[in-house]
Amino acid sequence: MSRAGIVLCGGRSSRMGRAKARLPWFGRSMVEHVVAQLASAVDEIIVVGSAFLDLPEMPVRIVRDRDPERGPLAGLREGLEAIRSEFAFVTSTDAPYLTGSFVSAMLDRETPCAPVAEGRVQVLCAVYPAAAWKEAERLLDAGIGRPLRLLEALDFEAVDFEGPVPSPPWFGFNHPQAYLECVRALDSGASAELEFGDCAALALKGQRHRVPVGTLGEILARWPETQRLVADGYLSPAFMASLGEHDRARDLSVPVGPGECVKIIDERSSRNSKPRGVPGRVGESDR
Repeated sequence: MSRAGIVLCGGRSSRMGRAKARLPWFGRSMVEHVVAQLASAVDEIIVVGSAFLDLPEMPVRIVRDRDPERGPLAGLREGLEAIRSEFAFVTSTDAPYLTGSFVSAMLDRETPCAPVAEGRVQVLCAVYPAAAWKEAERLLDAGIGRPLRLLEALDFEAVDFEGPVPSPPWFGFNHPQAYLECVRALDSGASAELEFGDCAALALKGQRHRVPVGTLGEILARWPETQRLVADGYLSPAFMASLGEHDRARDLSVPVGPGECVKIIDERSSRNSKPRGVPGRVGESDR
């Protein structure tokens, strides 16, 4: 029996402040990490993302969610309709502890099933039949958006997990501190790189520093002079933080992950000057 994996990453990640699919996870993005775990256990992988989400190149089929505002059940419908296999293991993109062995064990049941832990059905760490996309569509048409209702309609098997489960494969994170706690639990010395670009307002202009992972605000607070650039939890309109290749932010609560390079840009200077091409100083911060 062929098997599929479906990764749902269509949400706007409003509480995280940036797309969870692109969060750094020790050398690759979060979605690449999850895809790699699925790859050892399934024959095909579908990633369901909204039209605004720029995903990295991966050995998967990407399906665009027609109704991203309708939540995970709409994404589930898209993924199940797209697969060629009889069953699919469905996961969210923020699943740092997912393993191929767990996915295989769940798919081996060859029936709709989901883990139940601490009284909660883990609907985004579950097995669904491909044909269930029709039932998902019926529920959506009736104004029902909860994946649990789909599992109940399928008379699913509850896989009970009693007591504490170390590193549960259904664990996810919705806000910056939960993500950062996950990173630090795996590597207490996880670090990122901070570069001060053409910040004419700072003596730190052109410098680079290795810093522990944290929120943008926590990292900038290591240099008291940077507080001139912030107000009410944000960088002032003249400044911007560039995170990796895709994200830009002014919100100081945005997380900076392991191996990431964040650059503070004075947008006024960048508009009025030519590229300098002068390398910054790289070193460990002693602040």
